[in-house]
Amino acid sequence: MRRFTADPVARADVREMVRLATLSANAGNAQPWRFVAVDDPALLAAMRAAVEERLDEVARWPEAEGSGAAPNAPAVRKATTLFADAPLTIAVFGLPYESRIDRLLTLRGVSREERDRLRARPDLQSVGAAVQVLLVAAHLLGYGACWMCAPVLAAHRLEVLLGAEEPAHLAALVAVGVAAGPPAGGRPPAAAGRLPLDEVLRFLPAEPKDEGT
Repeated sequence: MRRFTADPVARADVREMVRLATLSANAGNAQPWRFVAVDDPALLAAMRAAVEERLDEVARWPEAEGSGAAPNAPAVRKATTLFADAPLTIAVFGLPYESRIDRLLTLRGVSREERDRLRARPDLQSVGAAVQVLLVAAHLLGYGACWMCAPVLAAHRLEVLLGAEEPAHLAALVAVGVAAGPPAGGRPPAAAGRLPLDEVLRFLPAEPKDEGT
């Protein structure tokens, strides 16, 4: 959901959303997440300005010229800052997570890139699980929500505005509010261009084909 009414989100509902999100599966029960709920219009406007300033900077990079990325295009700016049009934005922060095998790989001298490949970032997987449950909880409470990673391009500025403390790092923003109309495109989420199941799922051993096919 990317369009919201101006109706406020009750703080009791925010507490319930986050409570349910914290029940998510997570690595080692480390619960490597923190949430900051922002419903102050002035702060949301400052966050928007921080993201727009960052987009302007990136647009001036020599690499951006002729790349087709156009980070300062109106459509990109709108999509990246829509959180400021919602009555509530929940900033989701991640905390570092290190298991015993992580420490062993570090002692072995395995590079960070290879370690991330072998371990598949359980910290981010944990935060992602919490965000997904947060979205479902918002829906169950009668709200729409949008999971946003694009604004994290301005993470350093946003972390200052939100009073983040090390070692927490911004992982996502979730815009929340009463939905103003249907989801983008007018189609329900289940019909929003999903790939056929046979393209994303296979069984091992393979299922036998029907005779005559």
